[in-house]
Amino acid sequence: MNTTASHRPLLPLLLLSLCLVFLGINGFLGGYAMISDPRGAPMGMPVSTLQNTLFQDFFIPGLCLIVIWGCGSLLTLAGLWLRPHWLGLDTLSRLVHEHWSWEFSVLLGAGLLVWLSYQVFTLPEVAPIQIILFVLAALLVMLPLLPPMRRYYHT
Repeated sequence: MNTTASHRPLLPLLLLSLCLVFLGINGFLGGYAMISDPRGAPMGMPVSTLQNTLFQDFFIPGLCLIVIWGCGSLLTLAGLWLRPHWLGLDTLSRLVHEHWSWEFSVLLGAGLLVWLSYQVFTLPEVAPIQIILFVLAALLVMLPLLPPMRRYYHT
């Protein structure tokens, strides 16, 4: 793995980092609001909004927001900057030959695209934050695929 900081693709890495911070903050705040009142009052969304989904209330979606998008984003962010070798996570690097944090970024973006698509087809209306998150999800997938990013995170 390349460890020379001078070869770090700073601009795409900074943009990717901003996306992960935004996603992480939204994950924690949205998840907390959903878990604190699974009936939807803090968000101004009645539980009836979920009638065409797999969920009875907002607890499970809130938990997903905190664990996957909140914690996952911050873990990925730390991994992208520090490139630690953590047992178990390094095993994932053998699949595509990039550092696990590179893979996590792509997976978070792809997962967010799936999550948002599910929302668009099951919820009664599209919120502006969903459009912002679609763009963010696309960036989470595309930025790591840039050649300088692939070279830097190649194992």
